[in-house]
Amino acid sequence: MILKKVLIFTLFACSISLLAQVKNNELQIGVGVGIVKFSEEDASFIGDQYLFQVPTLNLTVPINDHVSIDGAMSFNTFDPGFITNSVKYFSMDGSVRYSFIHLSDDLIPYVFAGASLVDSELKMTPTINVGAGATYWLTDIIGLNAQVYYKYSLESFESMRSHIQVTGGLVFALDMQDLFGGGGSSGGTCYHNQH
Repeated sequence: MILKKVLIFTLFACSISLLAQVKNNELQIGVGVGIVKFSEEDASFIGDQYLFQVPTLNLTVPINDHVSIDGAMSFNTFDPGFITNSVKYFSMDGSVRYSFIHLSDDLIPYVFAGASLVDSELKMTPTINVGAGATYWLTDIIGLNAQVYYKYSLESFESMRSHIQVTGGLVFALDMQDLFGGGGSSGGTCYHNQH
């Protein structure tokens, strides 16, 4: 089952990489941690109120100055000690981000909407997501990212409940031409400051 999930994400990541090469030469890769919180009522159904996730992975492709497409995966692979993961949680997320304001060249807040497939103890279930986040760029290449999701699960699904997910981690801006030796005619432009 995990091989199937990794294959799906790999295909998704490759298709986004191809899109990135068409639209511009930069994309962003992130790695971090996350915490999922269920309500007390829903925790009795799920089996846990809080789930700790390591790693969370994401790939973001800027489309223009304000819009990006983001794909992410979250795992809860081990117990850190302060939160016990008694149930499994794996999600694949896709969203469209919109950055409506630039607080500075380095701090880029955004809102997003999208969907997820969440695999729990019972079965894989779709959710509808909304949220907000921000990236603070420490350099032209490395940034800090934090975001909050609200993942809404339809009442007709008996395997998942609506919940909140908070993630945080590092993001890296990568120039595809530099990575694959395509030459550099970008003039040193840092795309992350443009969205």
